[in-house]
Amino acid sequence: MVKPTLHYTEDPSYKTLKRISSLMDEAVRIPGTKLSFGLDPIIGIIPGVGDTLSIIISGISLYTVARNGIPARLIMAMTFNLIIDYLVGLIPGVGDFIDFFYKANRNNTQLLIKYYEKNPEAINNVQKSSTGLIIFASLMFLIILGVVGVCFYFIKLAIVQTFNLQ
Repeated sequence: MVKPTLHYTEDPSYKTLKRISSLMDEAVRIPGTKLSFGLDPIIGIIPGVGDTLSIIISGISLYTVARNGIPARLIMAMTFNLIIDYLVGLIPGVGDFIDFFYKANRNNTQLLIKYYEKNPEAINNVQKSSTGLIIFASLMFLIILGVVGVCFYFIKLAIVQTFNLQ
């Protein structure tokens, strides 16, 4: 019995990624322009917390993609997009401005679409796989741990220099 060919738009990971992309990057269109923005630059205004919340929301889509057996190299590329968005978003003022133009979730959606267009049979082979999820979770944990560690180092350095504690 031949399995019917599905379209990538029927993939649960694509649907989740598309919803989150719309919410975070394209929810509001600026009238009279082709520009749009979502919650990402808005919640990113809250220093540190907003960008962390944003990457957690975006991480939901990556979790879904990883769980559905998408190749690890694609998950790593998508993770890289989110990490860049997170790190740039941590820069006060500048990061919030750049968030209006760098749309990591939309980029990730395009990566997934390109993958399915090059590998149309992949939609029929979606399996529950934890390999991609483990890679994704490990990378995210290490990057966020590193960013938090660097932040604490600079805070400690500022306190030491301010109060001449040596």
